[in-house]
Formats: sequence, C-alpha cells, structure tokens
Amino acid sequence: MSRIETIGDATLYLGDVREAALQVCNFKIGRVDSVITDPPYGINFQYQGYEDSRENLKELIRFFVPWATAYSKRTAVMCGITQTHLYPEPDWTACVTWDTTGSFGKCGYTQWMPVLFYGVDVAGFGNVEGAVTKSDVFRVSGGGGVGFARKESIDHPCPKPLNIMSWAVSRFSLKAEIVCDPFMGSGTTGVAAIQLGRKFIGIEREPKYFDIACRRIEQAYAQRPLFAAEPARKPEQLGLETL
Repeated sequence: MSRIETIGDATLYLGDVREAALQVCNFKIGRVDSVITDPPYGINFQYQGYEDSRENLKELIRFFVPWATAYSKRTAVMCGITQTHLYPEPDWTACVTWDTTGSFGKCGYTQWMPVLFYGVDVAGFGNVEGAVTKSDVFRVSGGGGVGFARKESIDHPCPKPLNIMSWAVSRFSLKAEIVCDPFMGSGTTGVAAIQLGRKFIGIEREPKYFDIACRRIEQAYAQRPLFAAEPARKPEQLGLETL
C-alpha cells in the first residue's frame, strides 16, 4: 500500500520513487517547476529499508534523472564528489563551499559539494526575486554556520542542512512554483520550500523518515507568518494498482 499526505500546499508520497514519481507526473499535475534533491550517495550509509550501495545508486540514477529532466523545467542534484561521473552530463555544475575542516577527501580537506544542474535556469540577471544572488556558488562560512553542525536532532542518517536547502530552493525556483524532492528523507527541502512560499511535492520510501518529514513540514506551516494553526492533514490510501 502507498500513502499520500496533503499538508497545506505540500503533497507527500510514501513509496518507491520509481512508482510514486510516475503517479505524481502522469496522473496528478503533469509537470513540476523544479526538482531539487539530495539522492543517496552509494557509500553505505545505514539507511533504514534501503541498501546504500553503488549499484543501487546507479539504478536510481538511470530512472530519476531522465524522469526529472522530462517533467521539470530545471533540476538541481546535490550529489557527492565521487558520484559526479555516474550522472548524465549536466548543463552546468554549481557548488556549495565552506571554510571548515570537518571532512577529509583524497586531496586534503573537503570544502565543497557539487550541484549538478539540468534544464533552463530561472530568468533574469543579478538576483532571483531579490532574495539570492544569481550565482553558481553558495559560500557558507564559519563553524556551525556551515549547517552540518545541526542544532536540532533529526533521526535520519544524513539530514541535509536547512541553510543549504534554503539556498537551493530560493536559487533554483520562484515563489508559488512547485518544488519536488524525489528523495525527501527527513523533509528538509520541503521545510525550505514552505518557508519560502513554494508548493512542495515529496517522495520517500521509508515510513519512518516519511513520518519525520510530515511532522517537520507541519511545524514549518505552523511557524510560517499568516498561518495561525497547522493545516489539516489529508491522508489518502492508494493501492499499488493505481500507481
């Protein structure tokens, strides 16, 4: 059985991305504006319900990159450094950089992360809706400010920092557009989207992480200006035959 939760302008799908993504685009809304996602890295993180192997990552890439580029205007993929060559050639490569020394790679301290971009960028020059500089680099400085030293405790092996996902959402989408994360995890992309006035579609296969994402997105709505209370959640049960 699959499950759908509707929370305000967020629609969350519990299910394998290869089934739920087709449900999203073929039967529901047709297209999304931006796919912004941080897929598994294939480096044996201890996810619940998923083996984070190199071969499984390759299989996911074979499906989701063609799907994302066909059904969205633009796609931004935050992949690890050693995974870039597994992906189809992007239209551009942006990056996130930081000046801390918390991680180490084969050429010394690792202080950047590639963001593979596919499609046509948001229009205009200078900045995006006055909110963020229209650059292909996001620089984070100092200690916990890099975002990886999180103040909140999230029961997920590698939740993405909110500051980085907020940059990605504000940089690669416009207000009121639909942002989709097909590897939603603990829901950080969704939280950023809600805080920044976007609509959100999330897909997650693991029920434990899906429930965490639902709670975090409800909290984001409750804390957003003009929302006096949490929106009512509207669950829907779907049989696999409808996917």
